[in-house]
Amino acid sequence: MGLIFEKNYDIIDIIRKIFKIIKTNGVKSMITEKYLSDLCKSYYDLKYSLFKVVEVMCKDEGLTVLQTMMLFLIRSEGSVSVGDLSNYFNITHSNASTLCKKLEKDELLTRKRSHADERTVMITVTEKGNQVLERMLERGKGFADSMKDIPQERLDFIITTMNEATGLLSKLRG
Repeated sequence: MGLIFEKNYDIIDIIRKIFKIIKTNGVKSMITEKYLSDLCKSYYDLKYSLFKVVEVMCKDEGLTVLQTMMLFLIRSEGSVSVGDLSNYFNITHSNASTLCKKLEKDELLTRKRSHADERTVMITVTEKGNQVLERMLERGKGFADSMKDIPQERLDFIITTMNEATGLLSKLRG
């Protein structure tokens, strides 16, 4: 799997590691406590805003934000393992498995043992799951419409910047 499935550490853990590196190596750096505080605030503001957008999209489907995010991730990847979901969402393997069983019961995804490794359970979104996701995206069009005046280059820059920040922080995870 790609970078997306590396252990999903909380931003606070990453910041603690940055401080430890600075303290241990005596690094003179532009990274200041204010910078890291601003980084934390931006991260949590983004996380909260995204949560609220997804919450509006999923409320009529009877799904939680976590279940919805899992379905979107699975669909974007095509097929993922329960372990991948556990790592990505920073939840225990048993919690990821329980969430998947509920979504399978609702016929939104399928779970199948990997032929290569019987211990691995692979997850895919069903046609019904895709229909639910499409309805949610339809509900989210108001969000997309509110961004229509933002030039595509600006949106691409935001995504590129977020991906670069993720890459830089992943190097600190060790």
